[in-house]
Amino acid sequence: MKKQRIKNIYWPLLFPIFFLLMAGALNQASASQEIIFKKQLMWFFLGSLIMFGLTFVDYQKVFSEKLVLFFYVIVLCLQIYIAIKHDPSKRWINLKFFSIQPSEFAKLALIFVSAFILHKHDKDYLDFKTFGLLALFAFPLIISVAILDLDQGLILSLIFGFFVLIAGVPKRVLVLGAAFMIAFGIIVGPHLWNFLKPYQRARVEAFINPEAFALSRGYQVIQALIAVGSGGIKGQGFREGLSSRLNYLPEKDTDLAFAVWAEEWGFIGASLVILAFGVLIWQILKIAAQMRDPFDKYVCYGVAIMFFVEVFINIGGIIHILPIASIPLPFLSYGGSSVLVNMMALGMVLSASRKRYSFR
Repeated sequence: MKKQRIKNIYWPLLFPIFFLLMAGALNQASASQEIIFKKQLMWFFLGSLIMFGLTFVDYQKVFSEKLVLFFYVIVLCLQIYIAIKHDPSKRWINLKFFSIQPSEFAKLALIFVSAFILHKHDKDYLDFKTFGLLALFAFPLIISVAILDLDQGLILSLIFGFFVLIAGVPKRVLVLGAAFMIAFGIIVGPHLWNFLKPYQRARVEAFINPEAFALSRGYQVIQALIAVGSGGIKGQGFREGLSSRLNYLPEKDTDLAFAVWAEEWGFIGASLVILAFGVLIWQILKIAAQMRDPFDKYVCYGVAIMFFVEVFINIGGIIHILPIASIPLPFLSYGGSSVLVNMMALGMVLSASRKRYSFR
């Protein structure tokens, strides 16, 4: 049985993973300083060990219900601690040799808790009690993260929203909910502008008319578009991108990492990265559809949702179909917490794939 389960591991998932890891290593070698590049390689190596470690264990036995709840509470407490004790502009907890970003781990906490709730209340449709439990755990996490990082709060909100849809919302409830959200947006939307922080208003204004703020809030948007456009079909070559080399691109190793990649590797390289993300998400959804165990199914759905919204928001901001957000692009952007969370998530998907043809 154990040999059969190892054989059942969905090995094709490794192809887009390792392509994206190699792309991320190349991108950081070009975009970041040598010390940052070496750190990213270290996180890739550590993340790969975690991914393979989780692949060959039954993570449901490791992450029991009590442990998941403990993990959720720890992440929530760390996020509240940052909000109370730290500078609101800093979202990390600095340790001796490295720093961690609790908002990244909040995504895993939300996925795990939501999967457990939906597993225990697995029905054909989402009833009010189950929705209440999902909201009870999701909202404190979303609010505590959104206070300091509205972008990551948006990611958590979208993950929660997709979980609600996947659980099966009755059509009449869906229609009423959509009508309520539209009415809420019309009534409250104009007043929300006054509650936005200055940098958040700047992003919206830069998105609407970046040329009017070319030397200030629109600078990042314009430089990102210039970098992507100057890549052409084949790109300018490794470490040959002018916008990156001459430091016209701000945050080029984090938020605008995809702009560096597109400038150096062109339309072909950018398309390959987007295709790799598409294949990765499609394969995770394929595994989720084959799962017979509800918990594993919902975990896989949650991981696919997490990757989709991060990729869509990051790349959408760079090509100017969305406001630029401080959301890292998985694997291509620098960030230890992001790498660890992504590799842990993929390790759980690979572990779940071992059991996709059985109920245990």
